[in-house]
Amino acid sequence: MTRPSANPFTPGFGLTPVILAGRDLAIEEFTAALAGNVPEARAILISGARGTGKTVLLSEFRELALEAGWIDLRLHTSSTSLVEELRGQAIAHLRELDPDSETSKLTMARIASVAAQRDIHERYTGELEPLTVVLDRLARLAEEEGGGVLITLDEVQSVDRAPLHALTQHVQDLIGSGHAVAFLAAGVRTGVDALLDHEGATFLRRAHRIEVGSVDVGTAAEAIRMTVADTTKGITPEAAVLAGEISRGYPYLIQLVGSKAWQNSGDADTIEIEDVRGARDAVVAAMIKNVHGPALRGLSPRKREYLRAMLEDEGPSAVGVIAGRMGIESSQQSGFRQRLIEDDLIRPAGRGHVEYSLPYLADALRHEEREGVGADVEPDTGLTRSHRARRER
Repeated sequence: MTRPSANPFTPGFGLTPVILAGRDLAIEEFTAALAGNVPEARAILISGARGTGKTVLLSEFRELALEAGWIDLRLHTSSTSLVEELRGQAIAHLRELDPDSETSKLTMARIASVAAQRDIHERYTGELEPLTVVLDRLARLAEEEGGGVLITLDEVQSVDRAPLHALTQHVQDLIGSGHAVAFLAAGVRTGVDALLDHEGATFLRRAHRIEVGSVDVGTAAEAIRMTVADTTKGITPEAAVLAGEISRGYPYLIQLVGSKAWQNSGDADTIEIEDVRGARDAVVAAMIKNVHGPALRGLSPRKREYLRAMLEDEGPSAVGVIAGRMGIESSQQSGFRQRLIEDDLIRPAGRGHVEYSLPYLADALRHEEREGVGADVEPDTGLTRSHRARRER
């Protein structure tokens, strides 16, 4: 008997899905950049709203680089010093790759017994050479093997400007020396935009910008169909189409609706349209809780009023009508409009119109009106005996 496949969908943030939807051109271009055909695309800045697949694309680029024989220096925004973390990772690789990383010196010998004593000197213990020299050495060793050095940094908007500037200076030095080096950074669009306004962000402003977002519904449906096709289950065409429509092309929701529909199908061989239809409420609830809830929690009353004034419209809202509903002059609404655009909560939708920027934001606002700001979407119910209690019975 064939063992049922595990759920192939990955709705957690930053988890790489089986099928990447709508990222073909970016992946193709970076692959060419690694090969040296488009060297200007080796410095990339990925931005987008939460749940649009920034970290996933960054991880895919990293995997492509590793397959091509590049060395990955992965930095973290939580580091107390990006430059020192870069040094530490570079030295760790040098200890493995550098044939001269360890030397020995004869310090004592006894001819009769043919005994000898040597002092072992590890070149990179207490390394005092400038970081530029260390990186240059690592890059040369990587290039001798047909690769290069990849430096990656996620959540770049959270990094202090000064250490980030110091880091990019070292990257520029490597590029200026003709080395094969790539720098990839990813972050929330609004934070990235603010970062680029800083005077020390010249290098990042010149980087190749990739803005990730939603894909069309047809692509979303095909991604769901292809994900299921790799398993022992199947999915009807109608179910795949409905799942794509529920996802509205938003990457996080593509994985979430696929996962919920898979769960609803149980041990059945095929995911039916009823399984997808039954997943919708749970999908919307998760979107409100995990994406919209955090975004709305710290919103000012006036911004929230602006968003709620849009609820009366089926489609895009006229900014003049919003102002009227708020009881302010049309010219006054422009400040709230701009700040909400910067918050990734609304976006322009034609001259004089705006619309919600992410799926189901209207549902989140209606939930707030019914239950109050910050109320759980799915209140916890039921009682469960703890693991400890079960073990001690």
